[in-house]
Amino acid sequence: MDIALLTAFITPFLPFLTRLGEKASEKAAEKFGEDAWNQAKALWAKLQPKVEANEDVKWAAERVAAKPDSDARKSVFQEELATLFDDNPDLAKEIAQIMAEHVPHDTVGTRIVQNVTGNRNQVIGAVSGGQIFGNITGTVVMGGSGSPSAAAPTPAVTAEDLRPPVKTILVLAANPKGTNPLRLSEEARNIQTGLERSRYRDRFRTEQRWAVTPTDIRRALLDCRPQIVHFSGHGVGVEIPGHEAPSSRNLSLAAGPEMEPEGLMFEDETGQPALVSGEALADLFALFADQLECVVLNACYSEAQANAIARHIHFVVGMRRAIGDKAAIEFAIGFYDALLSGNSVEFAYQLGCNALQLVGIPEHLTPVLKRRAE
Repeated sequence: MDIALLTAFITPFLPFLTRLGEKASEKAAEKFGEDAWNQAKALWAKLQPKVEANEDVKWAAERVAAKPDSDARKSVFQEELATLFDDNPDLAKEIAQIMAEHVPHDTVGTRIVQNVTGNRNQVIGAVSGGQIFGNITGTVVMGGSGSPSAAAPTPAVTAEDLRPPVKTILVLAANPKGTNPLRLSEEARNIQTGLERSRYRDRFRTEQRWAVTPTDIRRALLDCRPQIVHFSGHGVGVEIPGHEAPSSRNLSLAAGPEMEPEGLMFEDETGQPALVSGEALADLFALFADQLECVVLNACYSEAQANAIARHIHFVVGMRRAIGDKAAIEFAIGFYDALLSGNSVEFAYQLGCNALQLVGIPEHLTPVLKRRAE
């Protein structure tokens, strides 16, 4: 089945399909035509139960429904559909059958002439028989059973064309001079090992940046275009009396009437500590909200930063208080073992917390998952 064609076809209908009702149906039928709308409804009737049961696919569908002209969101939705069909081959057959049944054969059609400029414009509909003539500039996705003329052969669709886009995990690490040494390389190595053993290893890749400065963060986001950002390092915050935890990832344990600065500790150009506030990070990540799906702050006192970032990014993991180096590593192993095996972020978070329990580390309540309010 051509997942790219399915994604291109159904995406414009999602704003109407996700709020099915008499008025929505009337507007969709008027905008796209009865035949195309009926096909979209038939496809969605099969897809919706599985989409609702899978948080990752549901999230991708909601995102693209909110902004159907976003190429980045369509790409994520296509990838999630590919994973869904891999796990549900019977569903893939049913969807392919519906798409085939709604394309009439040997039907006399009409000649259509259409000029379209730019990849933001969309022409939605179904054409049976006849010929299609056009002068098109931009991205074109076509499917059907018509016979192309010798003068304009239809390019063959290759396996590479249908392969879902690869998600990038960007690992940022910082251990400034004068701070407690951390086992950051062990953490990064375990994430890479989880990727290599995963059955979905061809759908992810990792990028690593070490001794990162604030400038490095911005450049890494621009260069790598990641879907997941993982920070390993020190956090700065205030320990709540009675909730102290042994940790090597915190830089402040004092609690008093005056709130100390909070943030994540990166490095300056000389390797010295450089504090970056949660608000500054949130504003940076907001600029990449179309591509970013999840941010993991594997550092002490990062809940406040997670709250700020979650205003823009769908999933953010932070730490309620100080966390030990071993606990941070064990959480990362459990989290990415689950995520790289095709599970949802919520499940990965839960497995990461359970990983601490399994090895007897009493910090399983320290990680916290934040989700962007829709």
